[in-house]
Parts: sequence; C-alpha cells; structure tokens
Amino acid sequence: MLVLTDKSDPITQQAVCGIGSFDGVHRGHQAIVKRLKQLAGKDQRVGIITFSPLPFFILKKTPICCLTPREEKEEIFEQLGIDFIYYFTFSDVFSRYTPEKFVKLIDLQIKPAIVVVGENFHFGNMREGNADILTNLARGLFKVEVMPKIGDEGTISSTRIRELLLLGNVKAANRLLGRQYSASGRVINGKGRGRKLGFPTINIPAPSNKLLPLDGVYTVKISAAGRKYSGALFCRHDLLEVHIVNFSGDLYGETVRIEFVERIRGIEHFVDDESLKAAIAADVRKIANQPE
Repeated sequence: MLVLTDKSDPITQQAVCGIGSFDGVHRGHQAIVKRLKQLAGKDQRVGIITFSPLPFFILKKTPICCLTPREEKEEIFEQLGIDFIYYFTFSDVFSRYTPEKFVKLIDLQIKPAIVVVGENFHFGNMREGNADILTNLARGLFKVEVMPKIGDEGTISSTRIRELLLLGNVKAANRLLGRQYSASGRVINGKGRGRKLGFPTINIPAPSNKLLPLDGVYTVKISAAGRKYSGALFCRHDLLEVHIVNFSGDLYGETVRIEFVERIRGIEHFVDDESLKAAIAADVRKIANQPE
C-alpha cells in the first residue's frame, strides 16, 4: 500500500476513493471500503483520502487522542486491501478552504474517477459543505456516491465509540468497531510489585496519542512472542500493566499488542498487600474461566 501526503502520484488517477477522517476504521468505514472495492472491480485502484492531523482535534484545539493513530490506521487499511492512502495536511489555513476550493484540490492532486462518502460527510470552511454540495461541485470532475449510515442500536460513529470507551464499555465499542479495541507498546521495566505478590506483570507506557478506556481492570488478549495469551490488565491513563495468564518468560524491550475484551471492575484501593493479592487472584480466576 502506497502512502502519500500532499503529493500527486499516477496511482491515484481514475481510482475509486473514500473520503473522511476514518478514525477507528469502524464497521461504517468498513462498509465504505467494501463498496469501493465493488465499484472498482478488478481494473481500478482503491484509495482512501483523509487528513493528518484529524480535523476534529485542530478545529476543537484539543490534544490529539485518536481511536486509531496514523500507523495503526494504515495497518488496518492495508489489511482491508486498500491500494493507497492520500493525506491532506490539515491546518487552520486548510480548514478555511471553501468547498469549491477543496473539490478542485481533489481533482488537481488526485484525479479520482469515483468518490464515496458517508451521508453525514462535511467539509470546507465552517463545515458548510455536505454530501449534496460535493455531488454538485464534482460534476464534470468525478462521480460521487453517498453511503447511508450504518446502525447498531443507534448510528455507528467514531464519537459514539469514544463515549463507550470512556465509560469502560469496551464490549459495546468492540461490536461497533467490528474488532477488539487495542493498544500496542514496548515493554519497560516496572517496580516488580506484581512479582512479589505472585502475579508478575509487564508494563507498557500509555500511548501518547491514543484514547484509552476508562481506568480499571480489564480482561484482555495479549499478542506477544508470536502467540496470543489471556491476561488481566490494570489500565491507567499513564500505564498499562498486564498479568499474562499461564506465561513465563522475559518480554522486556518487546512490542506487544493488547486487545480489550471486557471491563471487570474499577480501580480500588486496598489496605494491605494481602487484600490486593486476593483481588488479583479473583480477577485471574474470572479470566481463566471465560470461554476462548
């Protein structure tokens, strides 16, 4: 998969492209990818047109905290069979482009044959452009197809998934994503307290630009050393600490992936180590008794 930023390339010409932020690459986004591939058939390239950083964080002037940071998003799209991703660099200046200027820029730099957007797509200065305006402005340049919203007890959206994660409801978030929410990182040295309690853990610094679920203890799956294990995760805004069930070994310096399955409980404060040890043992028993 080719990755382009503000740079023209022949691969994009006469391609079938989806446009959007695509944070999370959730089931609604996956439906757009499926439609792109149907329209392209065997003869045309399939691409994603998106933005970096994401417009939401620039417009709201908030720290960047994505569901899928750029590297993870590219990995998912490559797995979905996308041929290229084209990034427009999003800035305050870019945000003030008129809808007309944005459409002309797409035609000038990308020259797609067909563009697919969701029906809630907005663009241009003050978000004044929408799917209907895009369709009108693109006449004579490229075709536009508008995809209806995908529902699951409400509309599937990145905003809704963020809200569910911040409530700790990772099971519902995973259903909307179409996969288990995950975070990756390199294992660092910890204080060794878990080992002293009989439950050794690995420690991963919290990713700086990725949203983490509500603090608490979670059932997780760990991809490490070429295998997948069950684990109990202590999730905090600055640290991911995991006890891996039925694992012995040294993972210091290794990169691991943590997939969130279910929140077991909130963070509690214990009066002594024995109380903490009993709580961890209960968490591990719950995980061990869960079906694979």
